[in-house]
Amino acid sequence: MAGNITTSTGKAFVVGTMSTEALTALFDLRWMLVLIVVLIVADFWFGVSESIKRHEHFRFSRAGRRTCNKAVDYVTYLILGSVLGLAIFEPLGWANHVTTAAIGLGFGCIWEVDSIVGHVCALHGIKNTFSVKRLIIALIKRKNADIGEAVEEAMDNNKN
Repeated sequence: MAGNITTSTGKAFVVGTMSTEALTALFDLRWMLVLIVVLIVADFWFGVSESIKRHEHFRFSRAGRRTCNKAVDYVTYLILGSVLGLAIFEPLGWANHVTTAAIGLGFGCIWEVDSIVGHVCALHGIKNTFSVKRLIIALIKRKNADIGEAVEEAMDNNKN
């Protein structure tokens, strides 16, 4: 019986300590979470507006599902970057968890901003010839053609 009390108390102490640290880390990332929400809502709004302007049939269920998937992806990038910072980079003294979370979120935000710019240009009848994705692929290809081709192929597969 005494062993159970000690074990339960130990578990409660560990959970209490970890949850406090996790909430503190999440509090540090609160504005990045707001950024995620703003970008996703903007992309949804402009995407629906573009579909209406083109008189395309769209389903809110599909748009909602894709929006929820984006939210999960971007929050995952944010949390992954933060945990990598807490687990690896902070103990080594290289970077803190906010910086690594921003880098993780930055990858997702690049694609989201690219999508929003494409929707806004389509709404206003502007031919958009600039793409952040294509710029990054071109920079990678410049360094190593094989890796650039692999990245381009992977992005094309994700698109389909």
